[in-house]
Amino acid sequence: MIWIVLLAGLAAHDDGAAAAAHAEADALIAAAGAEGVFENVTADTVPTLRHVQSGLTCHFTPAAATNSVTVYPEAPGLDRGDNVGCNTRGQNMDVTVYATRYAHDYSAAEVLNDAIAAIRHRWPEAQAHEDGFPLLTPPDQEEPPAHAVFKVTVRDAPSVTFVLVQHLGAWSYKMRGTQAGDDVMMAGLTGGMMFMNALSDVGGEP
Repeated sequence: MIWIVLLAGLAAHDDGAAAAAHAEADALIAAAGAEGVFENVTADTVPTLRHVQSGLTCHFTPAAATNSVTVYPEAPGLDRGDNVGCNTRGQNMDVTVYATRYAHDYSAAEVLNDAIAAIRHRWPEAQAHEDGFPLLTPPDQEEPPAHAVFKVTVRDAPSVTFVLVQHLGAWSYKMRGTQAGDDVMMAGLTGGMMFMNALSDVGGEP
């Protein structure tokens, strides 16, 4: 059972948790000072936010300690809301999804290389995995996400960490995932479903 299926099952059993999920989503916006950048679109027992500018949809495991959203500071060429991220944890995986409207025309490969450099900085011993990784392609897109996968050690235990990058319209979308264990296929399937779910409502419009 992968994360999105578990959340779907949870959402199907509304035992009064829907109000708590809606309240948690409101609290995430308030904690980040993200009013006007994220909107609460929770429809069941899964806290859900949508990034207003890009359409990125963030689904959060209810009450997970790592649940948060970030509106990164404005910078030259980046207005408020042009660079955001969402964090959660599910199925033993720590996940962050990002939406960025870059001031310059960076390719998906360039964004991927920056993410790889960050992974290698954090885990100098990271071993690249190049023996296959399941990739899902967004609807109406021919190209799957650019990706890189590594095996690392987290708290003295093996883990799989990876990055997915998809450019749609004016926006660059990225996912960083780290899952306990050494099951690369499961990490890819779980992370891929999360990423496609996050991109399900994007329009790619400027």
